[in-house]
Amino acid sequence: MKRMRVLVAFSVTVFAVLAFAVASARADVYMKGKVHTGAFQMMGQSQPAKDEIQTFWLGPNKARTDQEAARTSTILLADRKVLIMIDHAKKQYSEMPLDFDKMMAEAAGAAAGQDAEKAKAMENMPESVRNMMKGMMGGMSAKVTETGETKTIGSWNCRKYLIEMNMGMAGTMTSEAWATEDLKVDTSMAFTAASAMMASMPGFENILREMKKIKGVVAYQTTTAKMMGADVTTTNELLECSEKPAPAGTYDIPAGYTKVKAIKG
Repeated sequence: MKRMRVLVAFSVTVFAVLAFAVASARADVYMKGKVHTGAFQMMGQSQPAKDEIQTFWLGPNKARTDQEAARTSTILLADRKVLIMIDHAKKQYSEMPLDFDKMMAEAAGAAAGQDAEKAKAMENMPESVRNMMKGMMGGMSAKVTETGETKTIGSWNCRKYLIEMNMGMAGTMTSEAWATEDLKVDTSMAFTAASAMMASMPGFENILREMKKIKGVVAYQTTTAKMMGADVTTTNELLECSEKPAPAGTYDIPAGYTKVKAIKG
């Protein structure tokens, strides 16, 4: 289960950054969406279908995602190259560095409190093994195909794209996305920031380059992810999108919250 949580956290990082790539460089962007996740089984455990509302605040060099039902938040800070995961129910947060070598170092530190031999092995991992693991992650890739098909979703004129994504150790994903150019959002500076933030992730620059082929903001998307033998289908529907100043403290850790090594779930 620990490995599953690591892979899920990594996938969340990737998709949060891709969501961040639609942010305006001039002002904060507020987005609200409805997410449906179908029922699935993973590692012998059954997960029922669920619907939830997610809100996003996207700004220069930073982004925040809130899951209302789960009472959790994720904050991306590009200048610090860190992903912050917050559990509001427990008033706890953890930090995940967006740097491969730092991830390995923190993994060794986390293991130290549970298994000294495992921690020592990770700390003394040969460079060849580290390079092999980077190579596995370097297999990440994406392919975007514009179909030319169009339709109206809500009040937005949309165009259909097909997305194939290989996330290396985190599995594969295929999506059908409908994007609109009706929402006038500047993406250039955000893509630059996202690239800088994820520069140490092998292969990630290839994904960002391909995702630039999607013109505009995704208004509706259905994704099937193959992860650890399970097929997980999610549907994302954009409900609102507007530019406005983010409330004070949006990208900050709430006062009084305790830092932990990892958010348990």
